[in-house]
Amino acid sequence: MGKKFLGVHRRCAPTGEIYMKGKIMSQLQNEIQTWIGTLGTNQWLIESQVEGLSHEQSMITPPFRANRMNWVVGHIVEHRDWMLRALDETTLMSANDVMTYRRGSEEMQADSDVLELVTLIALLKRSKDTLIATLSQADEDFLQEKPQTGILLESHKDKTRFQRLQGLLWHETYHTGQLELLRQLAGTNDAILK
Repeated sequence: MGKKFLGVHRRCAPTGEIYMKGKIMSQLQNEIQTWIGTLGTNQWLIESQVEGLSHEQSMITPPFRANRMNWVVGHIVEHRDWMLRALDETTLMSANDVMTYRRGSEEMQADSDVLELVTLIALLKRSKDTLIATLSQADEDFLQEKPQTGILLESHKDKTRFQRLQGLLWHETYHTGQLELLRQLAGTNDAILK
């Protein structure tokens, strides 16, 4: 193992440090940089998958067991609020909106009173910007804390901020992937990723 050459990250034995762009980063710092990149990629993909679609198109009911696009995007926003909580930042959704988009919420109908698609995308952008700014400044001690507030699941009680964020980002990426099929249900007949 050794230093980074031509953009390749290499672990430095035995410390586990990583050389990146000429500076030594801990494994945790390296992971944070990966998360920041993933947040940016997910944001781009979500915006690309909803581009040109109306709110009504986001409310189309899939002909199989799945959620509407509006719910999936709103659910991602709702989980970004959990990421914000994990970082002691202010959340963006109202309590009523959280009830609409949380897991196990009442099934949406075409005429349900829900957030407009453009509003959801604006909330996603705001949350991404806050998350990236906060993660960029977060130190390892803060991320290794186990706060007893802002807990999504009881099983998160014994998890560090870092561990909570790791799971929440995976969850976001999972739902982001669902948007491709939901876009096609809206009649686009296109491919965002080529």
